[in-house]
Amino acid sequence: MANSQIPHDGMIITEDITLTPGIYIVPEGIRVGADNISIVADGVTLISQHQRGVGLSAQGRNGVTIHGLSITGYAHGVHFDDCVHMRLEVVTIRGTAEIEGIDTFLNLWQPLEDVYGGAILFSNVRDSTIQGCDLQHQMHGIQLYGCERITATHNNASFNSGWGVYLSASGECIITDNQLDFCNRVYRRPDDGSIRVEADASGIVLVKGSCGSRFLRNSCLCGGDGIFIAGYQHPGDIQPCNDNLFEDNDCRLSPNNAIESTFSRGNVFRRNDCSRSNYGFWMGFSWENVLEDNLIEMNRFAGIAAEHAHDFIIKGNRVGFVGDTGAETTETCHQFNLHKNQFLDNRIGAMFGRVTKSSLIGNTFAHNVEMAVQRSPLAQIELRDNEFHGNHADLVEREL
Repeated sequence: MANSQIPHDGMIITEDITLTPGIYIVPEGIRVGADNISIVADGVTLISQHQRGVGLSAQGRNGVTIHGLSITGYAHGVHFDDCVHMRLEVVTIRGTAEIEGIDTFLNLWQPLEDVYGGAILFSNVRDSTIQGCDLQHQMHGIQLYGCERITATHNNASFNSGWGVYLSASGECIITDNQLDFCNRVYRRPDDGSIRVEADASGIVLVKGSCGSRFLRNSCLCGGDGIFIAGYQHPGDIQPCNDNLFEDNDCRLSPNNAIESTFSRGNVFRRNDCSRSNYGFWMGFSWENVLEDNLIEMNRFAGIAAEHAHDFIIKGNRVGFVGDTGAETTETCHQFNLHKNQFLDNRIGAMFGRVTKSSLIGNTFAHNVEMAVQRSPLAQIELRDNEFHGNHADLVEREL
């Protein structure tokens, strides 16, 4: 049986241990000091009163499991650095450090040396798992910097003022079945003083070349964005986040974009619910993406919007009841192929600028209020086997 001990400030754990249940004020936290050990901490709460330091830390460790710990009041609840085969189970973290609110816009590319506070911070961690953790009501839930093959599953990182799950230069991860709702913040714009829910808060964020991961069955309701993939850092650093799969995520009710994906290649978005937002998909400056079988209804401006983008396959989506346009492209787009989608009850079903080498095949346009398809006279679009029912007008050529 594992040794049972009372936690003390600055404790270094070097063997299997069961911590004695209770509430402990330990401003310096506790540290993992050996490989291949198990720490059982059901009923144990570590407290700091100053939002500084780390509750549980490990550096250069391998094969450690932590189960059942509660942490509150540090800069970071957990920080693992340069570790492998780590496992966090049923850990609860609250009250980590936050930045000032209404006048602060988040920096999506915040460097590790100036990292924001949050529940769990992994830096250069590989082949590790975060499962069943409660990471609500603080700034960030899970932050991954330079990590590989992290599995985050069945966690709750809702009601945070920043990000639910954040990946920076991290890849081949599995982010599945997490609850990441209401990750948003109120921001006052300095130009006109208007107050909006925005500031780049989001349920899921990918930056700095985070590639090759799977995001499955996550709930990202009511986020500043539901999911935000940003492959460009101002003022000119392009680091695409490529070849990720987003499947069966619920991204509804964003005041901005249910899913925003920019400057990135080869991402697949399948069976996501991107409804009831300003935009369902915002896909600027991306290429070779697939949007398939998504539900995109009751958005304010556009179901799918793309500018300076090319080589998209958009098929099998249901785009309906959009206040402005179901799908729209700018004149800088090309190779947009819309096949077997349904455009129902929108103001305009689909709007094309001067797109080239594109196709509109086998789609259904029904009951669109102004017109089914609006295109520039200079657009080069193959139109074939589409069905038109009950639209005010089916095809209108008009320079955008």
